[in-house]
Amino acid sequence: MSLLNKNRWGACIKRCGLGIAGAVLALMWSTSIYAFGHLQEYAGTPTVPGNITPTVYEGNLTCSDLMPGVEGLLEVKLSPDQYLANDWVDIVLGPNNTFSWSNFNGSIQGIFVKGGPIGGNLYDYEGTGLTADGNLHSPVNPNNGRNSGLSHISFCYFPGDPDIMVEKDCPSAPQLIDGGVGGATYHYDVTVTNTGDGILSGFNVNESIAGCSITNVPASLAEGASAVISVDCTVASPLPGSGYNEVTVSADTEFAHEPSVSDNANATCPDNAPPSIAITKECGDPMIRLVEVAHDGGTILGVQACVDIVVTNTGVDETLTNVSLTDTVALDSPMALPNLVPGANYPLSLCYFPAAPTGDTLMWNDGDISYSVYTVLADLLASPEALFSNTAGVTASGVFSGTPVFDSDDAHCSICYSNNPDLPSACPHPDDNPFLLPPE
Repeated sequence: MSLLNKNRWGACIKRCGLGIAGAVLALMWSTSIYAFGHLQEYAGTPTVPGNITPTVYEGNLTCSDLMPGVEGLLEVKLSPDQYLANDWVDIVLGPNNTFSWSNFNGSIQGIFVKGGPIGGNLYDYEGTGLTADGNLHSPVNPNNGRNSGLSHISFCYFPGDPDIMVEKDCPSAPQLIDGGVGGATYHYDVTVTNTGDGILSGFNVNESIAGCSITNVPASLAEGASAVISVDCTVASPLPGSGYNEVTVSADTEFAHEPSVSDNANATCPDNAPPSIAITKECGDPMIRLVEVAHDGGTILGVQACVDIVVTNTGVDETLTNVSLTDTVALDSPMALPNLVPGANYPLSLCYFPAAPTGDTLMWNDGDISYSVYTVLADLLASPEALFSNTAGVTASGVFSGTPVFDSDDAHCSICYSNNPDLPSACPHPDDNPFLLPPE
């Protein structure tokens, strides 16, 4: 059967003749030209929330057809069976043949939605910065006034260029724990900046020092955003190279062509103030004491010379350990002292039976008269004088750094005293000695 016999227009031709039928066909053709000559009236509603009004194009066009001359522009074309399962974009279908999109792996420049008898809608996203939008659809079907069904969707995009920048800083010297007895904590600030396209997430921080505590890791970073990650490394002994260490930070991107990015940085720390120690040695108060000494089955009075010694931790950060005191005369062997925290001191007095030393030559007053540390100055005094000179030294080390420290001091003392400030001290009769101590 002829197509003309299958509809009313065929019957009209038969009954009315070719003239009338030709006029009817001419009217139909002019109506078609009118409808498709005004394509934009079938664009439909704009997107929500992006408020992008689509532009209607005839035919099955590609991104290069729609946006010619754009260097580096790529296209992903999805058919209906790929809408809900693809590696590029999240699509949610809506009512009235609409859909929304988000999380595209690239920088969207345009979306061409094909469907219906006309062609497709082009949504121009160039320069908008939008990363999600909704209420996209194909052109309105002129035959029923509703959105046409969805055919394929072309995403016109630039591939994303994700990047990350990592900076590391150690803002202060290691924090000593209990003056260094418990070790020290090195603190580092790791600044991470999203310097590329898209959102970064899934951060992984890899420190070159094992066992460090890593906190304040961001869940995600938007484009241009930064975060400061805290790294704290507690150690029992100093890290080499002033705490030098490296960190590598990696993150996941939104883009399938470059799924992750990473960067690394390093830092060294300021040093703690070095440990230091001081010793002061002075003639004792009293400078002498008399003690009973067994001799030939009886006792005699023995004269002891006395010195006062103070050992001080003059450092500001670190406890001193292995503190050892020596004295060339007053001690037979080194004396171990307790640990000293910063600023602490340890005073002690030592008394000893002086022998006839042969120390350095000393000068007296303004003249050129010299005498040894044990010299009877009979030419100056009616009563003789005995002078004693010796050196006390102290060694120690920082309990954390292990840095050795040392200091020494001298004392030149007499076993006698004088009320005359212009003369060396004279030896009075023991009964007249105001500094005499009770026998031990």
